[in-house]
Amino acid sequence: MNRWLYGSGGWTGLLGLVVGVGSFGWSLAAEPVEFSSPGFPPSRMDSEGRLVEDWGLVAVRLQGQGLTEGSVKVEAVQLDGCIPAAQATADRGPVRMILTAYRSPIFPAGVDVLTVRLEEKAHQPIHVTLALDLPPQVKVDLTTARIENRIVLSVPLETLALQAVRDWGYCNETTAMPGWAKPEGPADPAFANIRAGMGGIPILYRFKVEPNAQALVVLGLCESHYDRRGIRPILCEVEGARPQWVDPIAQWGRHKPGALLFHARDLDADGQIEIAVRPVPGAPDRNPILNVIWVFPPGKPPDLKKLIAGQLSSSAKYYIDVGGQNDQCFYQVGKLQYPIRLSADEVKELTFWVACPGASAPVPETTTWTPASLRQAARQVCQAWQKK
Repeated sequence: MNRWLYGSGGWTGLLGLVVGVGSFGWSLAAEPVEFSSPGFPPSRMDSEGRLVEDWGLVAVRLQGQGLTEGSVKVEAVQLDGCIPAAQATADRGPVRMILTAYRSPIFPAGVDVLTVRLEEKAHQPIHVTLALDLPPQVKVDLTTARIENRIVLSVPLETLALQAVRDWGYCNETTAMPGWAKPEGPADPAFANIRAGMGGIPILYRFKVEPNAQALVVLGLCESHYDRRGIRPILCEVEGARPQWVDPIAQWGRHKPGALLFHARDLDADGQIEIAVRPVPGAPDRNPILNVIWVFPPGKPPDLKKLIAGQLSSSAKYYIDVGGQNDQCFYQVGKLQYPIRLSADEVKELTFWVACPGASAPVPETTTWTPASLRQAARQVCQAWQKK
């Protein structure tokens, strides 16, 4: 029944949920619940509230002072009157947690959509921590979890606001490629490495400053793949500064390191300055690259020739070997663990996309699907199937 599949980015998969508070868990004599989309193998939520897939289990836990032990109810439900789904409900005293999972039939094999809903029931604010425990072979990155090259779980972008942050680092999933460039002449060692926005993803970095502060930002670039101008022009944007469009081959030549100076400012007074390197619309190669970032206090600009040669890097407030050994993520990722504050009677939801059997989930930054459009796709397919 593949004719019902929706296009625009293939997805897959799923997950096992263990609902718990700290070390508390539940085992019920209930039947597992299967759910799917017409024509596809089902996913399963077992009697303990776990979604089980070919790549393993994920335990969803809720922790926090004042939470109590309780039972979990697992049942089959229909969303929008037609979408088969599995639902697990756990009352944790002041907080109720409801896990709902269904299959959205998008191309090529669908994706399982898991919503975690938290409801404050005691009419007073509470702080809790929501955590997903993954199998040990899974590597957690910024917005995805992977087993080798397979993406098994995609993390909602809104969770980034819940993560602790570092003083500087990259803010989205781009590709580090150490040793990619071959800089010629006197050059800082960082020019040998790049981060690339494969598929046209912009390269984003942030660094901390005092609110409203100014800074001098220098971006270093070295194109070593192409030898003709016009193939990979890029747009460089630094908060508070005039954007600069550059074609590294036309500006400096192949293997020739170059640098662009920006007079930056924290315009929105959030204590961060953002850097973005984007593809130019219509360019033959839309994968932006970036080699080095230097950040200096405001004042006299550095001598760019000496900076390119590696003579001034030690004097920078921030020196970022983009894609190299000292590169880092702005967010302190590694665990799928989110501190959440619930106001009195507040309801919050997070939605995770999980790989179906034998397939992979895409990077969230590259897909146009949203929780609303995934639900709509499932609803339309199920309604059409019922009319057959």
